[in-house]
Amino acid sequence: MKFQPSKFKNIIFDMDGVITSEYIYWDTAALTVYELLFDYRFYGKTEIDRESCLENYKELRRVIFDGDKTIKAVKALGVNTNWDLAYLTFCVSRYLEPEIDTLDEWHFRSVRMFIENITAKAPEVYSLAGELAANACGVPSAEFERTRGKLWHSLYTCFQRWFKQDGLNKHETPLVPLEDVRAVLGYLKNTGAKLGIGTGRPRDEILYPLKSWDLLKYFEENMIATYDEVSAAEKNLRLVRSIAKPHPYVFLKAALGLDYPDKKIVGCAYAKSVAKATAVVGDAPSDFIAARVAEMPFIGVLTGVDHIAAEEYFKTNKADFIFDDITGLMPEENRKGGI
Repeated sequence: MKFQPSKFKNIIFDMDGVITSEYIYWDTAALTVYELLFDYRFYGKTEIDRESCLENYKELRRVIFDGDKTIKAVKALGVNTNWDLAYLTFCVSRYLEPEIDTLDEWHFRSVRMFIENITAKAPEVYSLAGELAANACGVPSAEFERTRGKLWHSLYTCFQRWFKQDGLNKHETPLVPLEDVRAVLGYLKNTGAKLGIGTGRPRDEILYPLKSWDLLKYFEENMIATYDEVSAAEKNLRLVRSIAKPHPYVFLKAALGLDYPDKKIVGCAYAKSVAKATAVVGDAPSDFIAARVAEMPFIGVLTGVDHIAAEEYFKTNKADFIFDDITGLMPEENRKGGI
């Protein structure tokens, strides 16, 4: 079946693994895990050398995420954000070895194998990992609670410092050449579809590459839903469970518009006709699940961390369309030069 964008009122893009490469985010997550585990200001015993970390962050990622195999294992659980990647890796590490004090490859290989054998999926996996780690470390479970505990506050602070203050965000790259990204977005916009974004990243972080790469003009301002909207909705509605992906909230918020009431979205009282006329472009199972729950057509792209597993998953679960990358969204003769 040929993809015909004119059949859709809206097309909503995930960002990481679809338009933007996640590599620098994985580097940041690895630095965050390292700092939390080993720096005395958090849960370690010594002071880490930040300059050395910045010089060797690729090697740190290789060890801490076991050659990126841990990232694949975490993604397979339906985990979406790289904060959660850091959170799960830290919790399992502390559970397996509460007094860890050295960067040991075998330890982090064990972390990966443990995660591969977890049967719980997101969001249940978060409370499981947090409680295991807290019990192993002899601290109240509330301290390791996702989004609310002391650990999460420290994790967020560390992550944002590495990414923004230490400048890792300056190394972000697109997954396909920028001229092709512009050509795709321009082509889709010219068919009459409205383009939006549904991402787990904070608004200011996603606006940085969009502005730097001159991509913001292709998207509707009222259809860019981010972590900021997810966090605000959870707080304002006093939700106990997370509405981050694989919950469909962020895609629905983008499709329905930022001014659409969160209570209606979370309560499934939104306009179903809009959802069914909105295609979601994603690279991971969490994107697919979110789209399916909302009855949104799903377009899978194979530019995520594990394209082989993603392709099998999308085929098995009957994604509406599957492309190697976002350039598959337009005819080949339109793919060069931008619009």
